[in-house]
Amino acid sequence: MEESSRDGVGSRRESGQVLVFVAIVLAAVIGLSAFVIDLGYAYYTQRSLQASADAAALAGAQQLPDPAASVATAQQYGTGALGKNASGKIGKVDEVVSTRCLVSVPGCNPVNAVSVQETGHVNTFFVRFFGIDTLNVHVRSTACSPCGVKPLDIMLVLDRTGSMCQDSSGRSDPACTDLNNAKAGIRTFINYLDPQLDWVGLDVLPPASGGSCTTPSSANYNSASSPYVIVPLSHDYKNKDGSLNASSSLVSTLSCVKGGGTTAYANAIESAQAELDAHGRPTVPNVIVFLSDGAANTGPTYYSTKSPYRTQPCHQGVWSADSEKAKGTIIYTIGYALGDDTGGCNSYTGADELPAITVYEAMTAMASAPGNFYDKPSPGQLNTIYTQIASDLQHGASALINDNAP
Repeated sequence: MEESSRDGVGSRRESGQVLVFVAIVLAAVIGLSAFVIDLGYAYYTQRSLQASADAAALAGAQQLPDPAASVATAQQYGTGALGKNASGKIGKVDEVVSTRCLVSVPGCNPVNAVSVQETGHVNTFFVRFFGIDTLNVHVRSTACSPCGVKPLDIMLVLDRTGSMCQDSSGRSDPACTDLNNAKAGIRTFINYLDPQLDWVGLDVLPPASGGSCTTPSSANYNSASSPYVIVPLSHDYKNKDGSLNASSSLVSTLSCVKGGGTTAYANAIESAQAELDAHGRPTVPNVIVFLSDGAANTGPTYYSTKSPYRTQPCHQGVWSADSEKAKGTIIYTIGYALGDDTGGCNSYTGADELPAITVYEAMTAMASAPGNFYDKPSPGQLNTIYTQIASDLQHGASALINDNAP
């Protein structure tokens, strides 16, 4: 009988230990479940805030480069007290909206990016029993505009005439400083483009004869088979890390282009458009960026001596540009040290064009709008102008970017 009594006591002790163990396990399971539920809700809140911050940043970027308008618009689309996306389910949200300059994208005048930071204070349901009343959730989103997010088909027209290898007094400049400045500007321009979206080709005047890298002459104009387009539309001009691809046709050909010959606008513009028509994408906007340092003063001899291509080369340049603009092509023109061209718009025969037209008037009229004509009155770097054109082309195009972008 005594042994049975001792066995009963042992069983009761073991049962008590099991109950304590079960209670501990249940408490742990309940606590873990509480954390899972509250953390799940915090995750939901984080995703909601991130979506709101993204929407706010993109909306604010549409108002750039106006800092005040950008901040006000972002606040309207955020989850803060002023926002359309404010939600009572999330609780109190602190929001900070700021603008800044990103050196990696064009058009920072005065700002080109807007950042939205939101912090949500999530009330807990279960873990408050463990002394945690709220969980703080932080999100951040940054959008830029412009930032190379519009698909474009672009033909760059480069005047590589002999005057691009002369100084302002007309003396020979073996270093071809002006031509190299133009090349540098073009490199700056394509550096702001996205090869996955933007296709770019290179067109030159005078046209090529004997290879793209040979020194051109005025005689090149007289052969209908001499190509103006020396690089067709391409999209391999950048490496995966964003640097220019020196082995691509566009970058390598641009580097080897030499100067020589006289100036004719019309056929260069027409050939650029022909490349856009032949190899451009149907739903993508067409763009021509045309640079010249002087007036058109010659024309191909395979035209009649009475042809306006020869008798009125400046006017014909305008008329050819008008034809391309009528197709919807956007044309930018850059006048480079035009004041150095003392001859102005004279025809092939040397007589003044009628009605009278100046080189400034011709270059302005060739552009899609007066604001699309950029004047660089004295020799120097063209990077700023090409950056401004890249910015204008992408105006209103916003995109979310890495917050660590420089």
